[in-house]
Amino acid sequence: MTDPTLVTFVAYFVLLLGIGVYFYFKSSNIEDYLLGGRGMGSWVTALSAQASDMSGWLLMGLPGAIYLGGVSQSWIAIGLFIGTVMN
Repeated sequence: MTDPTLVTFVAYFVLLLGIGVYFYFKSSNIEDYLLGGRGMGSWVTALSAQASDMSGWLLMGLPGAIYLGGVSQSWIAIGLFIGTVMN
């Protein structure tokens, strides 16, 4: 790793760790910390669930499936889009 890459990685890691520590001490118990105090709205919860569900598949699985199966496997993306919209 080059020096700028390492510095960027360490700075990002420290930032994320700082955010976690800040909100850990801001919450009153572990349930508040893990569940956001049950104060997140339904839109935030739905978007978070959808993003978590699709992230790995869209970045790794879908391109790999289309690469291995050829262009004819593009129907997967169409079905995925329709399913996401209907969900």
